[in-house]
Amino acid sequence: MSHHISIDKMVNRVHYIGRVMKKDKEYFKKIGLNKKSDQCREYHKKILRLMYILNKLNGNQHVRTSELCKEFNVDVRTVQRDLNLLQDAGFPLVPVEKGIWAFVEGFSLRKMMLTNEEASLLTFFHEIADSLGKNFSESFRSLANKLLSRDDDSPFYIKMPATQAHMKNFPFVKELEKAIDECQKILLTYEADNGNEVFKLSPVKLINFEGFWYLLAMPEGKSAFWKFRSEKIKGLELLDENFDPPRDLKTILDRSVNIWFNADPGEKIVLEIDKDAAHYFKKKIYFPEQRIMKETKDGTLIVESRANFNEVLRTIIHWIPDIRVIKPKELDTKIQGIVTAYLKGSKPRWGKDRE
Repeated sequence: MSHHISIDKMVNRVHYIGRVMKKDKEYFKKIGLNKKSDQCREYHKKILRLMYILNKLNGNQHVRTSELCKEFNVDVRTVQRDLNLLQDAGFPLVPVEKGIWAFVEGFSLRKMMLTNEEASLLTFFHEIADSLGKNFSESFRSLANKLLSRDDDSPFYIKMPATQAHMKNFPFVKELEKAIDECQKILLTYEADNGNEVFKLSPVKLINFEGFWYLLAMPEGKSAFWKFRSEKIKGLELLDENFDPPRDLKTILDRSVNIWFNADPGEKIVLEIDKDAAHYFKKKIYFPEQRIMKETKDGTLIVESRANFNEVLRTIIHWIPDIRVIKPKELDTKIQGIVTAYLKGSKPRWGKDRE
């Protein structure tokens, strides 16, 4: 017997879930909400924000995080969570440039036979599915995947980054949120190469790069930022000590392009990009403070950046042979050493996320 579910039936289920959510008091009891509670009102606001964002995106418009903050009187972190939620739910949302987002070119909710309301409900239930029990969670995610993956009908195929790193799997997330919000120091037990280690830290952010979650923190007595991978956090103790958060944190995060950033912006780096790869560097920011300084007659680019070596090493090696380091010489030498070690069959030395 076929278990194929039509698009119409899927959409009807979404509508039904929405009606239940609005009318059924038992639903709210089941997930621990009162219809008049602050949490319930926050969920309602979230759905309205998602509908607004989807409406703009579906009209071939970009959305700016700064404008969304003003529109809904929320902070950047709230808006970023909404955008991340849309991505996690399967919508192909991509950064056009820093702080500006859009659907992947050619994507439309209309081609999926979804209204903005239905899409926002899908996104919302993607977030709360686990709280409704395992059976509901599995059924809903299966429905959403089918609805968002209509490869047979669509001329477009969009490959989104695959990752198993979901916020719900971040250990001690509630305690860490509290410590960050209240500027409270912590003792963190962390799985290191030689067994578990304990660190006294000032936690400043929970960050996500390329689909993986990290705790960003400052070690006791140091001004550098260390990053701790979520899956390696084994224990946490909140301390009765407070710290002053770094004033320049937002600036540091805004200029970052990968997990290898730090408080020190590093030094000037000059790169030569071959004409065959030049159009990629015109369209996308690969390096911190990336600027095109010159374009030669044959299409070669001279690109300038300011970064630590760890921030650029992997990207440069990824683009070999279409990229060359002009300066500093130390960076070029380090890359040559990594490539030489690889060719000889030995393990290259990269660097650590804790410096």
